Amino acid sequence: MKTDLKQGEFSVIDSRTGQPVDLALQELFLSGTILPVGAVLQVRHVFRSAEQGPLEVIYAFGLPRDAAMRRFRIVAGDFSVDSELKPTPEAEQLYEAGIEAGSLTTLARQYRDGVINLNVGNIRPGETVTVYLEIIAGVDLRDDGLRFRFPFTLAPTYHAAARSVEATRGAGEMELPEDFDNVVLPIWKKDPQGLHRIGFDLQVAIPADLATLEEIGSPSHAVRVRYDKEQHRVSLAPETEVPDRDLVLDIRTSASGPAITGGVHQGQGNFALVVPSAIFGTVERPPRRFVFVVDRSGSMGGQCMTQARQAVEACLGALLPEDRFGIVAFDSSIETLSGTLLDGSRESREAARHFLSGIDARGGTELATGFLAAAEMLGEQGGDVLVLTDGQVSGTDQILASARAASIRIHCLGIGSASQDRFLTLLARETDGISRFVTPRERVDMAAVELFASIGCPLATKIGVEAAGVEFAPAPPAAVFAGVPLVLFGEMSDSAATTVRLSWEGAAGQMTHDLPVQLTPNTEAEVVRLLQGSRLITDLEARGNAGAETNRESDRYRRTLTKLSLKYGLASQAMSLVAVVKRPGDFPGDLPRTKVVPVGMPQDVRFSSYFNRRPDLGAAYSSPRILSANVCYSIEPEPTIMERIESSVSTLLTDIFKSKQSSSAPSSSPRWSSADDSESVHSMPPPASPLTDDDQSSRQDMQSVEDLLVQLAARIEPDGGMPGAGDEERWVATAIVLLCLLKAGHTARQGAFRAHFARLFEFLKAAPSSQSDEPKRVLIEKLESGRAVPGDWSSLARTLLAGRAVEPQVFWRTYRIAANRGW
Repeated sequence: MKTDLKQGEFSVIDSRTGQPVDLALQELFLSGTILPVGAVLQVRHVFRSAEQGPLEVIYAFGLPRDAAMRRFRIVAGDFSVDSELKPTPEAEQLYEAGIEAGSLTTLARQYRDGVINLNVGNIRPGETVTVYLEIIAGVDLRDDGLRFRFPFTLAPTYHAAARSVEATRGAGEMELPEDFDNVVLPIWKKDPQGLHRIGFDLQVAIPADLATLEEIGSPSHAVRVRYDKEQHRVSLAPETEVPDRDLVLDIRTSASGPAITGGVHQGQGNFALVVPSAIFGTVERPPRRFVFVVDRSGSMGGQCMTQARQAVEACLGALLPEDRFGIVAFDSSIETLSGTLLDGSRESREAARHFLSGIDARGGTELATGFLAAAEMLGEQGGDVLVLTDGQVSGTDQILASARAASIRIHCLGIGSASQDRFLTLLARETDGISRFVTPRERVDMAAVELFASIGCPLATKIGVEAAGVEFAPAPPAAVFAGVPLVLFGEMSDSAATTVRLSWEGAAGQMTHDLPVQLTPNTEAEVVRLLQGSRLITDLEARGNAGAETNRESDRYRRTLTKLSLKYGLASQAMSLVAVVKRPGDFPGDLPRTKVVPVGMPQDVRFSSYFNRRPDLGAAYSSPRILSANVCYSIEPEPTIMERIESSVSTLLTDIFKSKQSSSAPSSSPRWSSADDSESVHSMPPPASPLTDDDQSSRQDMQSVEDLLVQLAARIEPDGGMPGAGDEERWVATAIVLLCLLKAGHTARQGAFRAHFARLFEFLKAAPSSQSDEPKRVLIEKLESGRAVPGDWSSLARTLLAGRAVEPQVFWRTYRIAANRGW
């Protein structure tokens, strides 16, 4: 396949015949604005028919986190019509009536798990139809910035009753049970080349009075960043891309204190209050009760599984002897390290390493069984659960109901190029936990270690908020964790000024903090209102029908959801968007042929994990396969012998290239562009893109340092020091590891290894010789200052990992050289 770009048009050309490939969806383009607490997005879908008669196209996609559809506009030739928000049964009736009348008709309906079907019916032969869909979406907010994620593909998901098959070579189809209301899922292509083009051009609007924008980067796509005061733009750097992974943008900011965004619109004030976790102080960590829940399903195969094992080992290095921990591995079944929690002793950690070494990817994703086993292990005393998973499951409402009933705090690390951001965010939030997400180009182990450090103990609990004339919704979370700000949405009708009083229980007892709020008329007010409504709808849907035990409760939930959708003008499972374009020449009764838009298999997921080739695959090429009442999946002709040979050679070369790419671990972070640069092109390229020598060298250096730190963290002894033959040898080894951590930017208060740093430092400071030996005392003071010490500490640390001791004179000679250089 190759692409042909002429006069702004996009088409796919078959390299064998030179003829255009029939694509019902030609282009998917994302634009909009990313704000400090969310995003307002417009997705342009360009459809074109190459059929001889009328065509219906169905495009399936997943909503981002805390997202809702607001409206769409359909444009065809000289016609343009805006959507209407209708109850879903009424919207479906209008759509079907428009189809029967021969009119151009569009329906956007939300199903379970946040899956959307965008249906466009009665596209005429040769006609181009464009649908502009507006989406309100949330972001993953952190103290030092935010992460924005948008799905350009929909990952296949596990459900015990689902049916899946490789219907044609390299094309997988999946059907969910009837209680999913006949949602139409896409066709997944093993090779995404030749599918519709994707692109994006987004504004990043961070007001200077709220925070200073430091950097913008992407671990998923090569992007071009243009800086212009407060309106920065991020766009796709190459001309074309394929739909086989989500877009992820990281935006780093610095803020000195709480920030308020919003304003007054049509006499009503709406604002979002962001309070950094540092406001809530620090706490002494009590003994932990903790269970690691590791997804070992087939979709977690490869590097993800390897790094998930390493992540747990590294986290164990931060345990205190009085901590209690457990490990659960799940797929279609569960396996546990022990039926009860173990202490943080050397023997328990060795048993954990042995258990982890036997974990490998297999089977399905029975996520609920994993955290329910953890809940049973924690017992009535409760505790924390850290789930490492790609989250690719269906029926998430039932899983959320099980999680709430378990009465445990669940934290999630989502893994993959198309992990279920929306679901895992809800799983953590509904159980008072926090979540993080990493792409295949980022290190799972580093992200897990950082998340583990954040969830050691909440900084604040029993959070209260009050302000005269202000209604806050949703309610404040049950706890605030290090690195994660508190976000509150407020609505005030009769005043543009007030004072918000926060109260919480922290290390120093009951605390309060007053924050003045002064709003002015601006357009931000309506945007914040929509973001609040989208969040409320998402939360209500998460607690919806799965928790309804009677029809009365189910009806009440439906009515409440409908009222919420109407209040904010946003679609939901109860309300859908529909539009009918009546054109001259519409002919009733000529029913359209239905085509389902294919998407690329997520690039880090093995096709065979979900789709098995049918024994009668040859027959599948000669007859269509019906998966639901009105959907016919078109079938390709039987390939020739030469085409099979070409395909086999292409697959072999691709596998060889991928094996070379996977021989080294991905980097833990994107390449960043500083806001000091007016324009730059950066980010990790896709796996198929060649790396320059400089890129490759930089990535290997980063990998080697992070690999080193992960392995060192796993070696920490239960007393907090590094292993060694005697006190002096252990002191030197511990100092070397601290110097390595400090040089990489980790201290007791910042960095992924802050918990490990704190343990190592306390061991070093408590050693008897640390106070009597002047050089040691000075070094401890330097370490406590947080200033990096120059020196080749990595080489000395690798000596330790090789099982050899570092002689004290060698260590102190290296240290004196650093001191003589002016440190």
